[in-house]
Amino acid sequence: MDGLTLLAEARDAGLQVTVSGDQLVVRGPARLAAMARRLLAGKPAIVDALTAEQEVAWRIEAMRPQVTRTGAIPLLLARPGAPWDRGCCCSCGEPLTAADHYRCRYCAAASVAVLDELP
Repeated sequence: MDGLTLLAEARDAGLQVTVSGDQLVVRGPARLAAMARRLLAGKPAIVDALTAEQEVAWRIEAMRPQVTRTGAIPLLLARPGAPWDRGCCCSCGEPLTAADHYRCRYCAAASVAVLDELP
């Protein structure tokens, strides 16, 4: 099971999962101790999932006001006005990975999430 799926299941069950420094912190009822142990056993994947959530969340907040009710939707940018260098995300300016094309995976996910909010 991947980190995002396990994290979603844990939250749905009633666990709170955060990162504090290099520690994965899991809080919830004692009856969910087995699930908490699974989270802790998969710490690298869970930390990656939490990081991805945070990275996408701030980008969504930056992009959401750029969508207008009428007319064309502009290229949604996480950091409007940031310089766009070759090999970097056109939206946030962070370096791209080999799998990315013009946008990093976080900006791509954020722009899709913002567009999915449209009526």
